[in-house]
Amino acid sequence: MMHTRPIRFTRFGFFYILFSIGVGAAAINTGNNLLYLILGILLGFIIISGFLSDSGLWGITTEWDALGSFYAGQKALLICRVRKGWFPGVAVTVESQWRGLPSVRSFIPWVAARESASVQTELVPKQRGYLTLDRCVCSTRFPFGLFQKSHTWQMQERWIVYPRVERLPSALIESAGETLSTVFSSRQGLGSVPYVLRDYRDGDALRQVQWKISAKRQRMIVKETEEEANRGDLYVLDAWPGDLSPEAMETFISFIASLIFTAHTNRRPVGLSVPERFFPPENSREQLHRIFKFLALVDPRQGGATTAPPKPFRANMHHMDIRSLWASYAVKS
Repeated sequence: MMHTRPIRFTRFGFFYILFSIGVGAAAINTGNNLLYLILGILLGFIIISGFLSDSGLWGITTEWDALGSFYAGQKALLICRVRKGWFPGVAVTVESQWRGLPSVRSFIPWVAARESASVQTELVPKQRGYLTLDRCVCSTRFPFGLFQKSHTWQMQERWIVYPRVERLPSALIESAGETLSTVFSSRQGLGSVPYVLRDYRDGDALRQVQWKISAKRQRMIVKETEEEANRGDLYVLDAWPGDLSPEAMETFISFIASLIFTAHTNRRPVGLSVPERFFPPENSREQLHRIFKFLALVDPRQGGATTAPPKPFRANMHHMDIRSLWASYAVKS
């Protein structure tokens, strides 16, 4: 939906109009033909300015695309593609108005006729949920800077903002829950049993280097371990804590997301069991985004389930109690 196209005098345009009125008054009082000629030129510039500025906005449209995923408290990047119709756009300012956030302005010097130009927009979402673009305003002062004309669109486009995440220390995860499976799959992977020793290759993590063996052999040696045969890490929350303030609840949800993120970066299958949903352990980026999307939109205080129903747990899953981990995290913090 597009609003009417408002027009606003610039400071220079305001004095230009006053000067034109003064020249017109002098021409009427004196009858001087030169003053009438100057008045005609001044009025002609006003007409030309109005036509060119309006032409620079006719047929203009915007398209918005996200660059990557959005996380609360982190910089979000979007690409705005400005398309133009039969007349080029010159000196166009694009102002995006976001719900709950300050407006962001971007300047595009030139958009060719029937082509597009792109500009990058940066902002920082304050909280998880939806990032909503309410309105988009395209304006220009082309060609003489006398007036500023603008077109406004109601956008109502939105993107999901994931909870704030951070890499948690491995010691925190290992401090609660069951021990890792001792059953192995006889193939290379993440685990605790040595699988093979080999020469160092570019990209190997330094924590895998066996320094004593490397010193004996006079070259860097890396130890690879055998993959565990369990079905991954399942983080379990039987009931949402009811004694937390809204701010503390947001911190708690971000903590859950950080647990999932840390397990995923360790390349382990990860799952989540909460009162509303059950995500079986899976080692994929799609699984990570499914869980993050759920955590971005969940509202434990809006009449949802407070206690988790029985889930099809398997004995070879590594069960991790989120409340116990949260208590350990709160104490260490």
